[in-house]
Amino acid sequence: MVKLHLSLKQTIIAVTVAMACFLPPFIGDATNIALPNMLAGLGYPQGALYWEMYGWILTVYLLTSTVFLIPAARLADKYSKKFFFCLGVLLLGLGSLGIGLSPTGEWVIFMRSVEGLGNVLMFGTAIALLSSAVEIELRGTAIGIAMTGVFLGQLAGPLLAGVLTDFFGWQAVYMILCPIALVSLFLAVMFVPGDRVTDTGRYDSVGALLFIAGLSMALYGFSKLPDMTALFVLIAGLVILAGFTVWERRNSNPIMPIDLILKNRRFSFNNGANLLYYVAIYSMGSLISIFLTNVWGITDALPRAIVVTTQALVLVLFTIFVGRFYDHLLPGKFLVPGLCVGVLGLIYACFAGAEMPGVEWLTSACIAATISAVGFGVLLLNLIDRFIRSVTPRYGTVTGLAIIAAGFLVLYTCGVAVELWKMILVEALFGVGIAIFVTPNSTAIMDSVTETEYSMASGTLSTTRMLGMAVSIGIVAIMKNIFLSDIQDAGVDDALVMMNGAVTASIFVILIAIVLSWAAETKGKSA
Repeated sequence: MVKLHLSLKQTIIAVTVAMACFLPPFIGDATNIALPNMLAGLGYPQGALYWEMYGWILTVYLLTSTVFLIPAARLADKYSKKFFFCLGVLLLGLGSLGIGLSPTGEWVIFMRSVEGLGNVLMFGTAIALLSSAVEIELRGTAIGIAMTGVFLGQLAGPLLAGVLTDFFGWQAVYMILCPIALVSLFLAVMFVPGDRVTDTGRYDSVGALLFIAGLSMALYGFSKLPDMTALFVLIAGLVILAGFTVWERRNSNPIMPIDLILKNRRFSFNNGANLLYYVAIYSMGSLISIFLTNVWGITDALPRAIVVTTQALVLVLFTIFVGRFYDHLLPGKFLVPGLCVGVLGLIYACFAGAEMPGVEWLTSACIAATISAVGFGVLLLNLIDRFIRSVTPRYGTVTGLAIIAAGFLVLYTCGVAVELWKMILVEALFGVGIAIFVTPNSTAIMDSVTETEYSMASGTLSTTRMLGMAVSIGIVAIMKNIFLSDIQDAGVDDALVMMNGAVTASIFVILIAIVLSWAAETKGKSA
């Protein structure tokens, strides 16, 4: 008889991974809030050096995380995924401690690269370890718990960063992560089982160097466009990556699974959908903040943070249901309660009163939207599970991406008139769509490979995620250079044109991701 729930030890392992996965998104979102105070506290006045440091502190973490993921994952195959996971958690904690104690901006940049390396080692092995510790029938539930850690980090990052920075200083934002990392490290050492070596071949050092060099140059050049020198750096990086691809196909033990990508339909298509999802969605937080500030004139940070928090709240509360849904363990009795909770949220919204950019009203609206989104989301999952008996991952991924696309369509209708309910609806739709997409997508990728390929698949999954983020941020940087090159003189029309252009591109990208997700599985086949 198939077991329908995680054992105590498996739950502890899932929570341990969730705690570790909490750290990177918290670091990313919290840094966006704390960075201006950090630079001011380190003695950088507004000017060219200020903005150079601002850019490098943000970029070095993402760059380090992206270029080292695949090489590190392959090393984990040769030695120990558990060791690399524990080392990654340790480096995330040490990097955060180092930033909190940093006397200069240069030291912050160095410690951010340490955090980035820790992110590589942890995220590159986390899903592989979790997949090895849990039966395939319960993998969606376990990954759902891990993804909740990610979404909790996204929720806590901006809110805690604002409070800690205002009351205790920007250093506290990073120091608070040290005990979380320490607890996660302790639990990992004690409860995560040791794993066996899955790669006994020779490590592809040449391939690793080509990958790191090519991707570094390509990402750096892309982020600096439309500068002509940056264009040449980008082209050089792409040429090196092309050489890397040729080298890998001829190598008997490659660091990147080129043949797996080309021959395994489920693996390649779902990874492609994951990449495009992050390209479309990751930069929306920054763009919506620009829109709220430049178009709607909401200059206070807290009201903007509350609007964005709607998405994170939905993600945290809804993700566990999605994991249970994919494992066919979501109780059918949730159908009516889901409808009732959704309607309750709508009723609550009606009593929130006339919309205004104040903290009290925005908090009430955020809570109402979250209640309604979670309720109707659970209702939707129950209906899918009831009418489509053999639910495969593509039903979840396509549904999630379609809801995200609906959010983009609502966002596209936002104009110069302040319509806060409409923006809160956008964040709620994004939250439901992301929650429904991420867990089935990750599960489908890990289910498409053998156990010996778990670490490679986990590293590839994390690389597509980080690469999508990097490309998304690069696109925003390019658009800022074009539309908002002089931010002081940029008008409402400039910001609105920039937003509409980004939303249009994102809808197009999401539609391609929907096609890839659906085509990842052929009828009657699992691969």
